[in-house]
Amino acid sequence: MRIPIFIVLLLGLVNLKAQTEIVAMPGEYMEAENYGGKVEFKRFLKQEMKYPSKALALKKEGTVELAFVVDLKGKTSQMHVKSSVSEALDAEAIRLYKMLLFNPSTYLGGKITTYSTLKFKFSAKTYKKYCKKRGYEKVKVVKSVNNIVYLNNQVKVKPKMVFKDSLENISSFIYNNLKYPEGTLRLNLTGVVKLFFVIEPSGRITNIKVIKGIGGGAVNESIRLLRLTKWEAGKKDGEKVRVSKIFEVNYNLSNESGMDYVPKNY
Repeated sequence: MRIPIFIVLLLGLVNLKAQTEIVAMPGEYMEAENYGGKVEFKRFLKQEMKYPSKALALKKEGTVELAFVVDLKGKTSQMHVKSSVSEALDAEAIRLYKMLLFNPSTYLGGKITTYSTLKFKFSAKTYKKYCKKRGYEKVKVVKSVNNIVYLNNQVKVKPKMVFKDSLENISSFIYNNLKYPEGTLRLNLTGVVKLFFVIEPSGRITNIKVIKGIGGGAVNESIRLLRLTKWEAGKKDGEKVRVSKIFEVNYNLSNESGMDYVPKNY
C-alpha cells in the first residue's frame, strides 16, 4: 500500500500565510534538503559546530528546529525558530543554518517553493566526541561579507589546495590517495565524477554536492578524496570569503594496468 504524502506549498508572493496542501504519492515528491543530504549534514555538524561555552559547562542540551522557505532556486527566506532550547543554542543553530546551501523541493519533476524545517541536535557528550575526532575544540569563526558564496572567477585571490610536500600537486595527491573502487573496476565503468563544494574563509570545505557521478563506488571514493584535501581560502577586496569550486576525478580503465584516473587542473 502506498501512503500519500502531504506537501505544504507556498504560492504566489511567498508568505507563510498563503499556503496550500497537495497530496503526492511516494516517488512523486522530493523534499528540499541541504547539499549532500543527511550524510553531508552530519559531517558538516561534526566539523563546524561551536557549542556555546556556557551552555556546554551547564550541559544545556536539546534540539533546535528552524523553519524556513526554500524557493525554486534553492534560496532560503523567512527563517524562524520553530522549536527553541536557549538563546545561545538557538543562535548557534542559526549560524550553522546560514552556512548551508539547499536544493529545492520537486514535484512530478518540477521545482516548487516549499516550507521546510531542519533540526540541530545539541548534546554535550556528542560534541566532545566531535572535538576529539576532528582534533580541535574551538572553531574559529571567520565572517564573510553577507555570507555570499562567490564563484572561483569572481575573486582575485583564488583558493588553493595545500599539500604537505612542496613538490606535490593534485595529480600526485590523487595518485597517492586514490583507492580505485572495486565495483567500478569490476563493472568496467568509466567517466568523470564531479563534485561541487564550498571553501570557507577558515579553509575548511562544506556543502559537498554530487554534480555528476558514475556507479560502482566511484562517487563515494571521490567524496572521500575531496574530504582529505586542505585549502587556503580565497580573498576578495583583501578579505577571506566563501568560494565554490568543482572537484573532478576521471575514472578510466583503458590503460595496461587496468585502471587510471585523469585529474583536472585546479
